[in-house]
Amino acid sequence: MDTDTSEDAGGPAILSGNEVMEAQFKVHDATEKGEPAKKLYLKTFELIDRDILLWQERPESEWPLLATILPNSIVMYPIHANPHTKRYLTPKHGRFKTVIYEDDADGTLPNDPQDVAAHVALRLASNIFDQPSEGLGLIKDLDSVWQSLSLIPQADVLVIGKKIRLRLDGRTVFIDQNKVDSLRRAFNRTKTRGRQLIQHSKHSLVHDQVLAEIAPDRFQRIERKAPPLVQVRRENAVQTAYRERAERRASIQSVQTQVDVLAAEAPSELLRLHAEIERATLTAMIGQYREMLNKSLKEAQWQRFFEKHKFVLSLAFARPVELSHTQFHAQGSTLAGTGAQIGDFLFREQGLALAIVEIKTPDAPLMRSRAYRPPNVFGPDSELSGAITQVLHQQSELRMRWKEHAFDNPTLRSSRADVVRCIVLAGRRPVEEKELRCFEVFRNACKDVEVITFDELLVKLEYLQQHLQPTLDDVPF
Repeated sequence: MDTDTSEDAGGPAILSGNEVMEAQFKVHDATEKGEPAKKLYLKTFELIDRDILLWQERPESEWPLLATILPNSIVMYPIHANPHTKRYLTPKHGRFKTVIYEDDADGTLPNDPQDVAAHVALRLASNIFDQPSEGLGLIKDLDSVWQSLSLIPQADVLVIGKKIRLRLDGRTVFIDQNKVDSLRRAFNRTKTRGRQLIQHSKHSLVHDQVLAEIAPDRFQRIERKAPPLVQVRRENAVQTAYRERAERRASIQSVQTQVDVLAAEAPSELLRLHAEIERATLTAMIGQYREMLNKSLKEAQWQRFFEKHKFVLSLAFARPVELSHTQFHAQGSTLAGTGAQIGDFLFREQGLALAIVEIKTPDAPLMRSRAYRPPNVFGPDSELSGAITQVLHQQSELRMRWKEHAFDNPTLRSSRADVVRCIVLAGRRPVEEKELRCFEVFRNACKDVEVITFDELLVKLEYLQQHLQPTLDDVPF
């Protein structure tokens, strides 16, 4: 006898994001090892419109088997059951695709699918296992259990039950239920201690780096030797600088060697640390960029900066890009060594398109100092118009010699020369309103070349920096 909750409608139903979160099941009668059993299947969905988040039901033949329920055991096949996640329907415990819970429930098994799911939920220990609507298997706080057990070669079945002797039998690992619960409690204690230690470390940093500098006579630095003993000592400037450098290096090495442990014990704090590192790196890069803008640097120095920080140039594009070549040769030189057409940067966009980026310097003039038609019409400076002509010439040479370039450079064979965008990075936006208007009119009329200024690229970096700054409402922990 088969029972399920599907509707006999003429075609799959269209469901919203909230509706797919309501777990539904079907049940098949079965016989396992000579005993009556129930096979519990989970109703699943397929996303058909990503923009407005609409799903449709998958055919019943594609519903995954979630568990086989017997009088004295529940054989689970844990999966990620949230349709809104990328991991939807993938195995929850890596190589351990089968998790068995052995108990002494006995008794008659229900027939209704929802009753069977409720029966399973009641039999499973809620402090160890997820509910059927959550895909069964171990709770997230116990991920370290199956992750560590994965170090055992070929082990792929986990059996948990009452009064079970800890052992390995072929590919099956047996663990007592009380030991698993003991591990869960130990994990929680470790997580709590880790958070307390992090909080204490933060207070210590404020004490040493703020209070000790504001009032050194009252708040002396504390060097911990062996808790709870402390040793207070005064430092001179050289000792302080040396110690702070050593502490920073030691902190980095400590985090590097304990990343896996921190991911298990304090994942939220580790994610915050990762975000802070990214923000600090971006802030340092913006600081360097501003400092360079305030100097009269040569084009070669900017070339080296962008080669090191390719990410900055990528902000000039709307689509994802990958740097293919720097100082590329669109046209080779003559026997005398003249006539070469060398471009600054060649990017590959996602898809088949290419992009040439020609850079000048922030000091490069964009508009002529004297009006072409006084008092409001200013023409482009010869350096800007020359750069535009240069990049268009490189575009033409790249297309004409595309077969040669693609043959010489295997990385270009997945691209095409049909679409080659051109970008010129030069100067700063004009300050005077008349010149700015003429500049905007001119560059917007350049349909084949996009002109971007150095200070506009800085604004993009600053926007990104502001977006990455956390707010109380944005912290997901």
